[in-house]
Amino acid sequence: MILRRLLTATLLMLSSILVGTLGYVFIEHYPWFDAYYMAVITLASVGFGEVHPLSTEGKIFTTFLILFNVGLFAYAISTITGIFAEGGFHRLLNDFRMNKSVENIRQHTIVCGFGRHAIEVTQELTKQGIPFVVVESNPAKIDFLRSETNYLFVEGDATEDETLAEAGIKRASAIVITLPDDADNMFITLSARQINPGLRIISRANGIADEVKIRRAGADHTVVPERIGGFYMANLVNQPDLVEFFNLLSNMGPSNVVFEEVGVPQLQDTFQNETIGNSGLDRVAPVSIVAVRHSDGQYQFNPPSTLYLSPDLRLVLLGNPEQVAQFRKKALRSTT
Repeated sequence: MILRRLLTATLLMLSSILVGTLGYVFIEHYPWFDAYYMAVITLASVGFGEVHPLSTEGKIFTTFLILFNVGLFAYAISTITGIFAEGGFHRLLNDFRMNKSVENIRQHTIVCGFGRHAIEVTQELTKQGIPFVVVESNPAKIDFLRSETNYLFVEGDATEDETLAEAGIKRASAIVITLPDDADNMFITLSARQINPGLRIISRANGIADEVKIRRAGADHTVVPERIGGFYMANLVNQPDLVEFFNLLSNMGPSNVVFEEVGVPQLQDTFQNETIGNSGLDRVAPVSIVAVRHSDGQYQFNPPSTLYLSPDLRLVLLGNPEQVAQFRKKALRSTT
């Protein structure tokens, strides 16, 4: 990491100056400023004369200080020069802006890992306009995120609480855990649930046994990619057109069809405690109310216009992003 290299080089130089200053103060009894000046010119090897005549002990100390500083100064200068030559200053500035953006984000989703499943997740979140932060430790993937995307990201290990804190887990509304190791996924789930009890946790699982454990650790939802793939392939046997249709929906780009889940309490007062038809909810925007989830968890598909909009219902809407945005604007309560 560029910042770490820069900090290491800077700290080594400051450490040398500190050791040299203390040595000249206690060995030669130099005044503090003279000791500091002597330490700096020794570090830089500029060949200036001694501030005050050195004793034998002082000459021995200076000899070791020079030998130590030759390698240290060369390393520090080459490191700093290399960073600037590689465009590191521009990268540092961008990373600083990135960190500020991450610090200010609220009600976002944290995506742990940036593998093939996470790429699909981030594309879908982008399509739906949901803010998110990617957490990744692989340098190659970090370079890709930095150069090929405009995603907010944090470089670090998602299993560490400090990294999750840097990604704003206390301010987040959800976390999607996509690491290939179920032990890591379970550990992150445990940590995330403890740090933010109200967080919605969605985790990948690679097997039924691990799925149960991750659920017990606090995940609200688990996804087994192989199960989804098997379901998709099996349905291609006798329902290929239907499966291909849904595959088309998921690959139509920015104008793709999206699903939206809305609780009745989120609706404006004029739409509550009325039937769908009488309230005009089905006419407020060109979206389809494809299902309703009741308080017992059961779904009712294609709800009739006579359905009463009680506070315990959740609506499942279908439309493109523009249509869903129009529905939010016209039908939902203001969040400001």
